[in-house]
Amino acid sequence: MKESYKPDHMLDKRYSNDYTKEILEDFAKTTNTTHGVTIPVNLEVKAEQKIIDYGSMEQILKKATKYALQDCECRLGLDNCDNPNDVCIALDDYADKRIEIGKYNARMVTYEEALDAVKRAHGAGLVHMAYSRDEDEYPKGICGCCTCCCAYLGGVLRFGVSLPIVTSDKVAAHDSVLCSGCGVCVDRCQFDARELGGGKLVYHVERCFGCSNCTSTCPTQANTMILRNK
Repeated sequence: MKESYKPDHMLDKRYSNDYTKEILEDFAKTTNTTHGVTIPVNLEVKAEQKIIDYGSMEQILKKATKYALQDCECRLGLDNCDNPNDVCIALDDYADKRIEIGKYNARMVTYEEALDAVKRAHGAGLVHMAYSRDEDEYPKGICGCCTCCCAYLGGVLRFGVSLPIVTSDKVAAHDSVLCSGCGVCVDRCQFDARELGGGKLVYHVERCFGCSNCTSTCPTQANTMILRNK
């Protein structure tokens, strides 16, 4: 859990049809996942949940040979927003598995259709989350997530319940000189890392999960993505 977040940090933004802390904790136990986002040294991790920026998403898709698209299980279940549903992508052998399961309107698509789903998700301000196994060269399951419906993001931000391990290779850098204070990035940020105060942008870098939603729509290019800890 990011240190700047405290339990129930987003309760004032929640919905009547929502996950409870008990549901999230039970889900973490039954899916054999782990709590917390910090990985101790020398701990072997079999798989991890990553937040992927938009530019990296295109590179991942180019490596795959099969693509399946399906509707978002979380948004279908909670229906707390009007974000697009058909933006969850499975690649290669995982694509075959999703088709075999046959749920959530899963169907094989082309590279172009998969890339279009990425663009639609990014345009809607969704966060690209990718699940990978230790034997994978690149993530094989990619979801377009929102904090109002996603168990992973909602669990982290509200209660500190991190279902799989949430990491990000990049973080946003902000140039206050270039910033015009328009507030576009404030509206796009799912993690409350940005707010306007006295006509100026206040950026809480410790809250940034590195999704790149703030960079692609900044009219003055005041936000850029850099490697974390750089």
